[in-house]
Amino acid sequence: MSAGEAVRAAISDALRARPEFVGVDGLVRDTSPNNLPQAKVEVAGATDWSAKACRGREIRTLTTIRVSKGQEMRLPMMVLAAEDTGMALEGALGDWQVGSAVLTASRSGPLPDGTRRAVVEHRVRVMAN
Repeated sequence: MSAGEAVRAAISDALRARPEFVGVDGLVRDTSPNNLPQAKVEVAGATDWSAKACRGREIRTLTTIRVSKGQEMRLPMMVLAAEDTGMALEGALGDWQVGSAVLTASRSGPLPDGTRRAVVEHRVRVMAN
């Protein structure tokens, strides 16, 4: 498994276990735009982070959360859970070992259709086991 896929899967699995994400589409299966709330973890970029003795990758992830009108109060709790989940990554992720995981940005706002969206960004650095 690639480093990006290992990190993406670890964040998705951890979010599925969080009570804030109960009933959220997208983490387990693809969802239609009308099924809300929904969340998706994606790899936004991967760059080399190798050292002389081992391979490494720096993975940038985006966790996008969308809620419908009437669910706005749920969004801040979901954002905090997503921020904490990404920063809590540690240990082995398949063939990769987490070196560091930091929150790089969070933002949210309304969409033209009346829903609200938040995006949580993390930078995770991993080394090959």
